[in-house]
Amino acid sequence: MIKLASEIASIEKEEREKLPYNANIIDDIRILENAHSRILATLLKYAGYDKSYPVYHEFIELLKRKCCAIRSIKINNPKITVNKEFIDILIDESPMYSIIIENKVHWADDQPEQIERYIDIVKAKKTGEKNIFVIYLTKDGSKKVTDKSLTQKAKGILDYDDKKLCRFIELNYKNDLLPMFVSLVNKIDRDKEPLLHSSLVQYVDYWNGRFCMREADKKILQKTAKYMAEELNISSVQDCLKIQDELPLFQKTLNEKQCELMKQVLNEKVISSLKKCYGGDYEFIYMEEIKVAAIKIIPQSWNNSYIYLGASNDDCIIIGVYGNNISKVAAKLLKAKDYKEDSWKGYNKYVIKKYFYSLDFWELVDNGSFLKEAKKYVKEILIALEGKKL
Repeated sequence: MIKLASEIASIEKEEREKLPYNANIIDDIRILENAHSRILATLLKYAGYDKSYPVYHEFIELLKRKCCAIRSIKINNPKITVNKEFIDILIDESPMYSIIIENKVHWADDQPEQIERYIDIVKAKKTGEKNIFVIYLTKDGSKKVTDKSLTQKAKGILDYDDKKLCRFIELNYKNDLLPMFVSLVNKIDRDKEPLLHSSLVQYVDYWNGRFCMREADKKILQKTAKYMAEELNISSVQDCLKIQDELPLFQKTLNEKQCELMKQVLNEKVISSLKKCYGGDYEFIYMEEIKVAAIKIIPQSWNNSYIYLGASNDDCIIIGVYGNNISKVAAKLLKAKDYKEDSWKGYNKYVIKKYFYSLDFWELVDNGSFLKEAKKYVKEILIALEGKKL
């Protein structure tokens, strides 16, 4: 199976090299979760030459088809912010209504009481509970909200169990936003709104690429599917279903091996050296839900807090201090060194802007570059918090 996957990847690479260059800037800059929030917010807040908010108008129409309770909303002068008070996107016309958008396009983990806390923030802006809407935005709808984030209290406020009144809305890029963007490309007058039109064309093409829906992708997929069918002797629906039944066990086994190798490599290349330099206790963490590994460092004399070194919600590698007893003094010291307050009892900053599952990152682990950065930041934290009761 692994040999077949490698062969299919080689065919895909070979076919892509035959294609003329696809000039999509978004592809090349490899945007992460926060950038998707900024792009969506920019499109939503675009007022247009006639102040009609063309994208936001279509967005509200989409929500009306999903949620009966939102049908009374009228667009006046929406204030749209990104990553303010930890909310990915907030559309605010309080006290008339507020829309919270929680962007999980990259499968970021749900945080404890996350949605409940966001509702409290919006209520403080004088928006009544019945006028608060929460959108849980994912890539393709396969990620579902957990009770850890959407608590019973939050469900009660949002009338979660009432189909007519429920104000918790699941949206995804593949089946909701992408079709909306395609519709807008066809509706918008490119002569009157050239920048908006070109932005939407680029973003539509980007998502078509993510979902292998570009015409070139379809042709490559047909070729790889034909090759796979020949290699696995697939000639019927039953053959396909049988293989699909076997794949979950294969994936589970592969994940188990991946976790084992990650632990081994991080122990050999990073943890052993950090322990030798700074002492303390070290724990390898693997979060099954989001398939992310990290190193938990508990320095000597720390009892209720720890240093986290691993993947962040936007897939970059961060270092941070977390726990239930982080003093205000510690917060000030960390903030003075470019640390940012996290939404879950801690402070962190970027170490390396690399995707955790990229070959680039693990090459940095292998060649010692990641260890060098890790040592620098662990030392910085230990010096900044020396003598503090954590």
